[in-house]
Amino acid sequence: MKKELIYSLEDDNSISELIKYALEKEGFECVSFQSKNDLLENLKQRLPSLITLDIMLPDGNGIEVLKYIRDTYSSCDIKIIMLTAKADEINVVQGLNYGADDYISKPFSVLEFIARVHANLRKKSVISGDNNEVVFDNLRIVKNKRIVYREGKEIYLTQKEFELLNLLINNLNNVVDRETMLESVWGIDKAIETRTIDMHIKSIREKLSLNKNIITVRGIGYKIVYP
Repeated sequence: MKKELIYSLEDDNSISELIKYALEKEGFECVSFQSKNDLLENLKQRLPSLITLDIMLPDGNGIEVLKYIRDTYSSCDIKIIMLTAKADEINVVQGLNYGADDYISKPFSVLEFIARVHANLRKKSVISGDNNEVVFDNLRIVKNKRIVYREGKEIYLTQKEFELLNLLINNLNNVVDRETMLESVWGIDKAIETRTIDMHIKSIREKLSLNKNIITVRGIGYKIVYP
């Protein structure tokens, strides 16, 4: 059986070796890079299923690399997990806005890292079905094309943001707990790091102007309501 390919861009040699060892032990093929140029050159030859991408790089910024990959390979289903020593909201929100599927803050456990990799690879990019249009206030959500329009203007959502919005819309006026969100959107059956959910919700609220519609239910999760 052909091994699934994962690229890792990490300038810290010890972390890079740990990632490579953990992924290969799990049965993946892992190719490690310490410069963005090496990664980008290899993408021209062979595309991976997933990329782990450090934000702080010696020859550039991981956010810029992320944006380039999403712009250049927009038709390819490459999962991208951002790794950052900085747990600040600016880096995380930027990463999510430019199409990161997930993020992990350093230091992280190997078990958490592997769980995130498996969870992201399990998710399919295609939502099946015909006539999948939903109208919510001034939003039009086209599920089979994964497009959201606000007042007629297309608004870009990442894969996880779209799936999370879709989950909330499908449960209109009902609370969706964090466990359900993690399992349905990330394929994780327990709360490894629920801050990921909060950052995605924050991004959806900002992109779609849904601050008053998406309500935080403390200690449980979120729900979406009509204005």
